[in-house]
Amino acid sequence: MHLVLCTDGIHPHALGGMQKHSRLLAEHLARNGQVELTVIHPHARGVFDASLGIREVPVPPIDEQRIYYRELKAYSARVGAKLAELKPDAILTQGLSVWHGVERFSDRLVVHPHGLEMFQAPGLKERLLTWPFRRAMRHVVRHSRFAISLGGRLTPMLQRIAAGSSCQVVVIPNAVELPANLQPPTSYQPSTINLLFVGRFAFNKGLDVLLEVTRRLVREGREKDISFQLAGDGPLMAVMRDEGMPANVELLGRVDDAGLAGLYAKCDALVLPTRFEGMPTVVLEAMAHAKPILVSDVGATAELVDAHNGWLLPAGDTEALYRAIMELGQQDDAARQRMGSASRLKVEERFTWEAVTRQYADLLGRMSRR
Repeated sequence: MHLVLCTDGIHPHALGGMQKHSRLLAEHLARNGQVELTVIHPHARGVFDASLGIREVPVPPIDEQRIYYRELKAYSARVGAKLAELKPDAILTQGLSVWHGVERFSDRLVVHPHGLEMFQAPGLKERLLTWPFRRAMRHVVRHSRFAISLGGRLTPMLQRIAAGSSCQVVVIPNAVELPANLQPPTSYQPSTINLLFVGRFAFNKGLDVLLEVTRRLVREGREKDISFQLAGDGPLMAVMRDEGMPANVELLGRVDDAGLAGLYAKCDALVLPTRFEGMPTVVLEAMAHAKPILVSDVGATAELVDAHNGWLLPAGDTEALYRAIMELGQQDDAARQRMGSASRLKVEERFTWEAVTRQYADLLGRMSRR
């Protein structure tokens, strides 16, 4: 079977969870050997190791200085033109990479909407801004043979979008690479808790909620008991630098994969008070490093976190986040290690790339038989 994977970027040439997913999925499908794989992406140079045998088809990228909605539609038109030339047996589109003229490919298209962020916008302004993208995604889903849900709250959401069409919703989670050399847990001292945030510095990630908690801890004289490292970049970074951070917060900026691995190894837990999400790669990465997780109960996070390995929190609830951090601080060494071990075990059982790649291969096999 000839499969074409269509994406708007490949990590690390483009940043984001979907872009990292594109790279790792392509590499593992290639190693699986059950498909002839072509990847359409916007990068002028090859991005994959030649030994994998992945055919790469570059198309001109999105111009981020122009109106994004129009640029994305134009990008999808360029992708569609390449698909018409390639005539593959199956197509997997990441997000809206296949959109303009999608009707031509309905009989062989699998769409992966990832977090369905445009359907989770919390306020009226955000809902108005994302309305064109909701309309576009509905159109693509309803003209696909299969739509991939990450699970959790996303599955019924996607089923409602697909209702009345021939599109079938299937659940395939995100995945993560297991660290080759997992660092043994360091001695846990409640007076030196180090919490790590990794993500885009944007409103939806709940940084305002996190900073409100950090300031409360400073007011209570706990700034030396609980510290926070914030890794990432985005539109709020400059604002946060200008405002100044509390004494217990360190802004790290953008960190590469090797640096992130070191941060995961040294932190006591990952904290992600996001307002809406899919299945966050950073949560899976921290779990693979055997860390407890504090995360909002949104998207598919309930697939990853429960009382055995962390805290699922109401989105935007500062008090709930504060209480969870206090509970973490009151745990002894053994309790923290049990939570970290539960995180690692969940990943090993369900969220490795080997397991998830088999699910993609099974889905493509279903398409081939039909």
